[in-house]
Amino acid sequence: MTTILLTTLNVVGVLVGYIITMLLARQLANDEFEQYIGAIATLGLLASLGEAGFGKYGLRIVPVFVAGTQPSPLRSYLRFALGGTLLMSLLVGLGVAMIQAPMLETHQRNVMFLAIVSLPVVAAAGVTIDLLMALQMATRATLVSRVLVPLTTLWLVGITTIEMGITPFRAVLCFCAGSTVGLIVGMLLLIGRSRHYANKSTDTSVLSTWARDSFSYLVFYALIAWLFRATLVVAYHVPHQGHQVAILAPAFETGCLILLLAKATDKYFQPMIALGLETSQWRRLTEMRRTRLWVISSGVLIFLATVFFAGDEILMLYGERFAASYIPLCIVAFGSSVWTLFSLSPTFLLFAGERRTLLSLLCIHAVSLVVLLVLFFEAFGAAGAAAAYSISISSFAISNLLFANRHFRKLRSRSMSRRKQGRGQLSSRREPRPS
Repeated sequence: MTTILLTTLNVVGVLVGYIITMLLARQLANDEFEQYIGAIATLGLLASLGEAGFGKYGLRIVPVFVAGTQPSPLRSYLRFALGGTLLMSLLVGLGVAMIQAPMLETHQRNVMFLAIVSLPVVAAAGVTIDLLMALQMATRATLVSRVLVPLTTLWLVGITTIEMGITPFRAVLCFCAGSTVGLIVGMLLLIGRSRHYANKSTDTSVLSTWARDSFSYLVFYALIAWLFRATLVVAYHVPHQGHQVAILAPAFETGCLILLLAKATDKYFQPMIALGLETSQWRRLTEMRRTRLWVISSGVLIFLATVFFAGDEILMLYGERFAASYIPLCIVAFGSSVWTLFSLSPTFLLFAGERRTLLSLLCIHAVSLVVLLVLFFEAFGAAGAAAAYSISISSFAISNLLFANRHFRKLRSRSMSRRKQGRGQLSSRREPRPS
């Protein structure tokens, strides 16, 4: 029931987000729409760096703190994570602002700088949602991130359009204001929940361990974000003819909708993976994977059928000029669906300590995405960029699945062998010695 509820809430968030993008696509000219898309895509990519892995590492360590019966450094970690996120996002924003300044024209620079200034708020909101998920508050976290934030943004966009007229700058401002509301509500929920746990003081060695482990998660999730967000960001910043980024944007907006299903359910299952690995509950992990695969497969089939047979009609909601986005849409939808089916495999490898394998796969596919994107975008435009994304993300998902299955079998076999040895030693101790 929880999975179905989370999926429903995400569908609501998807529909609201869809309305926002369609409204902006109809109200803004092609070059203005590209400015908005470029700024929001860049902000999303930078937020993954600004989060510094603290929220994602929290999904691994916080459930262990909560499950313990003794006082734990839970509240210390929450403060550490939020403070580290603000510091990291400020550093990232400052560095990117210095790089971006000479690259963009004045009207583009103002929109991009607004996005960069909002980076600490967006990054902190993302970490807060992850920490709420780790504290087993999945429903409330999803309500905030997938309902409250997009509804607030939609209301602000609607009011701005009616009262003043929408511009790329004002659209980005509405987006950031919605994230601010989400951050405030999320922080209130986080403070209220954390008060119920007794806190254990921490020393410098523990903080350094958290920072080191969080950095490994930062590298992982930053590369993941690169695979999913770099296509629009790179396409926006490299020279291109026509309005290929504007054509590509609805294809990604629609074709990547299925990723929200994976994101919502994965955050629900990630604490289960952490506890399952900690307690060697292999049967429970297997049952969890089967349950998730059944739910996700049904959603993927419905999504692909909708895209292939009704994609043209869906794109017309953005405006007639986006009819050329159909082929890129189908390509993006296929790659996103492959990832959605196997999206928990990288998390399993990360939680199981197979970081070297995972990072190797990530680096290989991150580089291949850039190479394919530069080659295909220049030659085939939006369809080429979509193909670069789909090839890279599908290959990465399948590679992770193969390595995860192999490591799971290895861990289960090793655990069963230890149990048999333990039983054998126990029985030998109970055997009476000959007199």
